[in-house]
Amino acid sequence: MKRLCVTWLVSCILFVTAFGQRVSDRPEVKAENIEPYYLKVSLNKTSNLVFPYEIKSVDRGSGAILAQKAKGAENVLQVKAASVDFPETNLSVITADGRLYSFLLRYAEEPNILNLRFYKMGDEDRNVLIKGAAHGKEFYELSSSEVRDNRSFLRKRVTEQMITLSLESIYMRENTMFFKLAVRNNSSINYTPDFIKFIVKDRKKAKKTAIQEKVLTPVYVTDQESITGDSSGVIVLAFPSFTIPRNQELLIQIGEMNGGRALLLRIKHKVLLKARNLNL
Repeated sequence: MKRLCVTWLVSCILFVTAFGQRVSDRPEVKAENIEPYYLKVSLNKTSNLVFPYEIKSVDRGSGAILAQKAKGAENVLQVKAASVDFPETNLSVITADGRLYSFLLRYAEEPNILNLRFYKMGDEDRNVLIKGAAHGKEFYELSSSEVRDNRSFLRKRVTEQMITLSLESIYMRENTMFFKLAVRNNSSINYTPDFIKFIVKDRKKAKKTAIQEKVLTPVYVTDQESITGDSSGVIVLAFPSFTIPRNQELLIQIGEMNGGRALLLRIKHKVLLKARNLNL
């Protein structure tokens, strides 16, 4: 019996030592406790939780809690009790910025707080995000960052004077198209973009018929930084969703500031139909 106890003790020590070594081998991985918010809810009154970003996921710890996104709003969660005096339970909410909100819920006939709003410093006036309304700056910044990080799947390109312009991908989110452009500078001279134009134009001109041309205006563009020699840069542009007829094409033009290196990339109508949904 003593031999078994000693063997068990040695095994435990070896396991703890090995586990500690594995953790120490990954110093970049850290754990942080996420403190929950305490919230009291009632059977006869609805509590409203307003988040700074769109709600992406909701998980209830118990069926004693009712939770739903407010109709027509993207960042408001409505919570109430399904029964009186339920045992304490939890609620987890994940928003579009990747943040987790944790709540501990208790029953109260008269909750002391009915409406709770979370916001970033300097964004105190922001309230409800109405579905279908114009998107705010955070929507475009977050989506563009995801587009940059997501893998490319198109790679339509043109090269001129040692500069390559590529359409890497087109992503969709909430009726908005995000175009990811890559600019590769194979020369030793810095390339600073001066302008980027999106133009829808007829592919062929019929006799005695004027060419139809339409310039598209983006609702958001990431910073157009100078691209040093032998390096690449990425630019993301957002437009309200659109398609083009078979007899037209999309022209993407980019020009150099104080220079003569300009490129023109022709995109056929069917390429736009390959746009993929941008999911979290």
